Amino acid sequence: MSDASKPQPITFNDGTTTAYTPPAPMLTGTTATLSAGQPQSASPMSQENVKFVMGPNGQMIAIQKEPFVWKKFFIGLGVPLFLMIIPLILSLYADSMSNWDDDYEYDTIEVELVNGTTYTAAYTLDPSMVIEWCDVSSYNDSVGYNCHHSNDDSEMHIHQYTPTETSLQRENGTTAYSANYTIEEGQSVDYCRLQLWDSDGWYYCEQGDSDNAAGFTIMKETWTDENYYLQVSVGHWNSSSGQIHFDDGEDHGTDMVINIYLDKEIGQWTSETGIFTIDSGGELADGFRITIETMDQEQYDEMEDNRESIDALLAISTLVCCLAPIVAIGMVIYGFAATGGKPVGIGAVVALLAYPIIAFFATITAMVAGY
Repeated sequence: MSDASKPQPITFNDGTTTAYTPPAPMLTGTTATLSAGQPQSASPMSQENVKFVMGPNGQMIAIQKEPFVWKKFFIGLGVPLFLMIIPLILSLYADSMSNWDDDYEYDTIEVELVNGTTYTAAYTLDPSMVIEWCDVSSYNDSVGYNCHHSNDDSEMHIHQYTPTETSLQRENGTTAYSANYTIEEGQSVDYCRLQLWDSDGWYYCEQGDSDNAAGFTIMKETWTDENYYLQVSVGHWNSSSGQIHFDDGEDHGTDMVINIYLDKEIGQWTSETGIFTIDSGGELADGFRITIETMDQEQYDEMEDNRESIDALLAISTLVCCLAPIVAIGMVIYGFAATGGKPVGIGAVVALLAYPIIAFFATITAMVAGY
């Protein structure tokens, strides 16, 4: 050490001097024993709780990982699930208000031949009951039967449906087809169809608004290049002329087949007589029977009064059912975009995966309640 750098003696006011003694170094804090292979961490964070990213100057920066907060997870899961369960609860409640199937009564009526081709059967409707529907069944597939009842339940009508088939013949040198076709008194055309297929369109019969159709029009419907349906009349028939005419300007071969289904009322029942009287002009099909479904009048009126409430509940259920996945998707986007929101996003994803299952059962319940 040079003389200039050596500490100078200290001179006091009384003229005495003393040599300068430097202070001894002092260590503060806790001491740690270092051992080979066990470096001490300079940070309270362990490596499991941090992730390292490259800084703007090329240095590695340790960033503390976001902790998984279960409370946020259950918020992301619970809100969409709540909206998904509401439609199921509303549908179940609506279904409990509609107990149609539990209050029906059924009567099966067998008819008896009394004279020639006339069949009868007695049936008395309880004044406290209303008719829901009536039906006719038999073992014969070649002819069909149906039953209709009036709104005031004072009458029931039995109809017979008979399928017929006629061949239209092409007129020489033309694209026109025709055939003679007549029906019996009391019969009317229920519907008809052509056994004719066209790649550009299809054919059907139109009876108009009359319940007792004494004629029909054959229509051809095509899909145009302008993306709309074009309907054209290509044939007709009426009971007065007894002639079926068809011409769509195309050659369909020497003949074509048209199926015509005829309707005829063959019997009726009135509340005044309490008797079914049926006469089809021939024997009824084997296994002919009438089934009548009735319901208590007070219970029926209660069900009808509940109909408005049921429809409102099902409408709300449908609205919330559609809203639930939208909310879940919104929470997924928020959860993975916002800082600290990842648990919310994961919970919303789980809820979204459960949506198809919950929506399936809610839809089935709503359909049952609505029916």
